[in-house]
Amino acid sequence: MIKLVRMMNICFFLGAAIAANAQEKTAGIVFRQDAFAAVLAESGRTGKPVFIDCYTSWCSPCKWMEKNVFVNDTAAAFYNAKFINYKIDMEKGEGPALRQRYGVQVFPTYLFLNAKGELIHKATSRMEMPEFVEEGKKALDPARSFVALEKAFREGNRSNEVLLSYALALQKTDRNKGDSVSSLLMAQLTDADLKTPLGWQAIQAFAWSEEDRLGKYFLANVADYTKNYGRPAVAKIEERLQSTALYALMRKKDSTAFFARLAPWQQSADPALQKKALMMEADYYLGIGDAKNFIRVTDKGLKGWLQKDDVSLSFIARRCQYLGEGNRLLMQQAYRLAKQAVVVAPREYSNQSTLAKVCQDMGNREEALEAAEAAYQLSLAETSKIQGLAKKHLEEIRQMK
Repeated sequence: MIKLVRMMNICFFLGAAIAANAQEKTAGIVFRQDAFAAVLAESGRTGKPVFIDCYTSWCSPCKWMEKNVFVNDTAAAFYNAKFINYKIDMEKGEGPALRQRYGVQVFPTYLFLNAKGELIHKATSRMEMPEFVEEGKKALDPARSFVALEKAFREGNRSNEVLLSYALALQKTDRNKGDSVSSLLMAQLTDADLKTPLGWQAIQAFAWSEEDRLGKYFLANVADYTKNYGRPAVAKIEERLQSTALYALMRKKDSTAFFARLAPWQQSADPALQKKALMMEADYYLGIGDAKNFIRVTDKGLKGWLQKDDVSLSFIARRCQYLGEGNRLLMQQAYRLAKQAVVVAPREYSNQSTLAKVCQDMGNREEALEAAEAAYQLSLAETSKIQGLAKKHLEEIRQMK
């Protein structure tokens, strides 16, 4: 009996240990909660650099990273082993001072610092796990970190490798400077360079139009790029060039050419392309004031691709409300789209705000007031600026007769 009890106890503790270990492995990146000075001190003791996730409470990409990337086992294993991890709201506590100190302008921003608090690398924006881990590897590489590239460029290094890496690093942190550096790169890249892996990286980053040099070269050599880098990567660039061409035709109101170019997406087996085609078609009809066809297309979306996509529904509703003001049919459709967005995600500030604005423009005070009050309550978790806008909008609607 005693042996049996002992065996049961051993099994219990073993199971608990396994469960705890499993929980630890899936807990994600471990972020310190200390004061900034304590984090730097820990960096000094361990020799590990500091990684800081600079976020705000209202930043959707920040929340996406927290939900999808920071909890990833691969990302967590890498960052927990290599860095002292720290995250801080840029609008609270020490956040504003750190924001000013390191020139944080967009969210999320990822800072990599040494124990002295000196910047060694910087990146921004939502990114998938492999890209996020790669940014950490760059921070650890003296030749590839942001600060190293900046220093090399400042000292006159204009090699293709430095220009490309520096331009890519600047893309999301300083667009104007990034464009300047990428222009230097484009001017010196030869056709032979474009056939190399470096050239492929340049095309992936900077080919945006069928009319620019990179776009033309890519389209003339699609077969070679497909052979070397795979169909999915090539299709991504083709889609980007196609989007640019479609928007240009949309601005020209060239119906024949627009729908000829749109047809392959409409007939595609890829749901993402079909959805994108529907969004483009709706935007085209809205742009030319064709209410009948806009309603036909968005009704199709409400029954299909857009039914549960509150972000797209709210976006189209805002476009419709803005461009269709004074058109009863378009405003009624804007209402249907905005209403469905709220049904899908009632706790999203932008959805309630959009519905409130549409109802206000339609003279529907009761529902506008309900949505505006909901938007204001949700705005309390956002920035003071958004709170102010929400409060002002609510007061406007309260004054409606």
